[in-house]
Amino acid sequence: MRIEIHSFNGVHFNLDVKESDTVKEVKQKIRLKENYDVSEQILIYKYEKLNDDSKTLLDYQITDGASLQLRIPGELKIKVELMNDLVISLEMDPNYTVGHITFAIEHKTQMRYEIQRLFLKGKELQASDFIRETGIYDGCVLVCRPQMEIIINISGKKIAIGTKEDDLVKEIKFQIRVMEELRFAKQSLVFNRKELDDNKELSHYGIVDGSVIDLFEKPYTEGEYINIVVATQDGKIMNFKVDSQSYLLELKLAIQHKYRIAFRQIRLVFNGRTFDDYETFQDHNVQDGDAVEMFQCLCGC
Repeated sequence: MRIEIHSFNGVHFNLDVKESDTVKEVKQKIRLKENYDVSEQILIYKYEKLNDDSKTLLDYQITDGASLQLRIPGELKIKVELMNDLVISLEMDPNYTVGHITFAIEHKTQMRYEIQRLFLKGKELQASDFIRETGIYDGCVLVCRPQMEIIINISGKKIAIGTKEDDLVKEIKFQIRVMEELRFAKQSLVFNRKELDDNKELSHYGIVDGSVIDLFEKPYTEGEYINIVVATQDGKIMNFKVDSQSYLLELKLAIQHKYRIAFRQIRLVFNGRTFDDYETFQDHNVQDGDAVEMFQCLCGC
């Protein structure tokens, strides 16, 4: 059977186990996947710590599809203030680097690590610094700001988006897709009365920090709907009905929503070729009834 392991930082992965496995054996499997020492792991199921390493999953009534929380003692509990009044909580090993914090923020918020700037009491932290050497302490609050912040005006509602000047317009649309659940095909972004091309960089339009971009919701022109099968490495079959003209990223987000697999960990392959996020099903000549292979990359690279 398969269970899910979730850490406090939003990183999660699947683990193949047997109901006869002991808690210690589960911890050993986690050790092989994530390199956490067995003696440091604390597993929690339904708010109860699994304190007896000799008990089996069956003893704790843990069944297929169950979600367990993973904790590591000695981690620092910190809060991070982000844009749009968002505050998240993290637990970090002080022996990790600031770069690990940015990766954790990305896992929780989809804000890409490479655009993040982290501040502690007004001082910017460097990605290569070890947490224990930065002055970060248990209970402290970090401020996370992007390299560049733009404002999206949606019929009077304004949202802030973190970005950088060489980002493509379609990467901005992706953030809007995640934040506002507005499909790519319905987004029309306008700056200085000019509609933005998905494949152009922000700098091409003179968009800088603080720029305001208007979003207009346009009527959605449907392409041909096709039924596809997504087959996983372990033989699981998932069925989806998709628009042949939509980005492959839409399918990844649908898989994430339905099966709780982080979209950044999903690799989709058709006829031996890996899909790019911003390609369409038409680009790969995917037809009704075709099967797409899905591979899960736990590193999220």
